[in-house]
Amino acid sequence: MRFWVSFESSEPLKLPRDYNYAVQSLIYKTLSPDFKEFLHDKGFTVGKRSFKLFTFSRLLGKYIMNGTWIMFKPPVKLCISSPIERFVREVANSFLSSGNINLCGKELRVISLEFPERPQIGDKVLCRALSPITVYSTLSMGDGRRKTYYYSPFEEEFSDLISKNLAKKIQAFTGKEVKGLINIKPKHGSKPREHVCMFKGTVIKGWSGVYVLEGNPEFIEMGYEAGLGSKNSQGFGMIEVLKHA
Repeated sequence: MRFWVSFESSEPLKLPRDYNYAVQSLIYKTLSPDFKEFLHDKGFTVGKRSFKLFTFSRLLGKYIMNGTWIMFKPPVKLCISSPIERFVREVANSFLSSGNINLCGKELRVISLEFPERPQIGDKVLCRALSPITVYSTLSMGDGRRKTYYYSPFEEEFSDLISKNLAKKIQAFTGKEVKGLINIKPKHGSKPREHVCMFKGTVIKGWSGVYVLEGNPEFIEMGYEAGLGSKNSQGFGMIEVLKHA
């Protein structure tokens, strides 16, 4: 499930360039205390892995960027998605009942909520990243240090790690083990763009763009609902389905 929420304000919205943490905090504040505690502190687990199973888009609207800040001309839109019905219901109801939200000290009015028609998802779709897709491994160096390596969509590991991640998300959410793979490739002629972001002092690299996603429909479904790749609850890996490829 997912919805788009639109915000308005009487003056331009000036935010830090890396505003993902502020949006994530806003979302958590809309949840009931018990559900917030469960999702934030535990989440859905499989083995040693824990998943929050929600994701959100970048803020969409007209903007200018200058150094460490970004200035939006309202209205701005945000898309929030999760396979957890309770999560979507609580966030949406909170926005509707409050009518106003505070983002980085800026007061915004909620002017609309829209629940888009669910796309038909088969074994091959064309999709667009609404927030950068991040895929990484933590490598051990010869001197004992550990290094985070971020993969690009042009490396085989990109699809492989996304597939393994989706299998674990499905198992954490449903309790069942699902085998399969998906392959994600940039649409022919398109040029994915790399983004370097900061989240609570940590550098995160991800890729936006238009992609052909092919493989197990259950994997594609979970990717659509909860996000592709890692760090989805930090505002990475959200996709929209454009059409069957």
